Amino acid sequence: MSPDMDLYRLRNCIRGPGDPLYKYLRTSITEALRIRFLVAFITESGARLMAKPLEEAAGRGTSITILTGTYLYNTEPYALKYLQEKVGLSLELRVYAETGRSFHPKAYFFDLPHDSEVFISSANLSWTALTTGVEWSYRLRKSLAPADYQLFDEEYQRLFADHSQPVTEDFLREYWQEWKARAT
Repeated sequence: MSPDMDLYRLRNCIRGPGDPLYKYLRTSITEALRIRFLVAFITESGARLMAKPLEEAAGRGTSITILTGTYLYNTEPYALKYLQEKVGLSLELRVYAETGRSFHPKAYFFDLPHDSEVFISSANLSWTALTTGVEWSYRLRKSLAPADYQLFDEEYQRLFADHSQPVTEDFLREYWQEWKARAT
């Protein structure tokens, strides 16, 4: 492992912009057996930044799920389509579907060969947030805080199973129209 990768495996407190979350996510993706993202929104820039490492993980057989929101129409429809096209069938992409409630979490889960971890963050899936923005994140390791990790894990699973819908061609077509209408 390179000295940089050692740093990104050891440090838990991430305080961009001089210490961007992207480098930590990239390091975890290279080892992950399973990847789960929970983000309030995804931009095209974030999708383009993360597509290649996620595509590489998918090529290794890594299971990847992403749950995002459409609250306030901040998620860009092309970002969803781009991730589906680049990452492929290994990606299960869903959107939060409970109406009348804000959706603003940011968490990045990784199941690794010898542990699991979640980055609890202020950073959504956008290039700026993951690379140059003032964003704070904290890595919680399952081995060090199993009860806390389990609470986050169970809540992700509950939201994914009970309060989301898959991103299908029909969903994208409808959302794209709504998103464009909001932009004009």
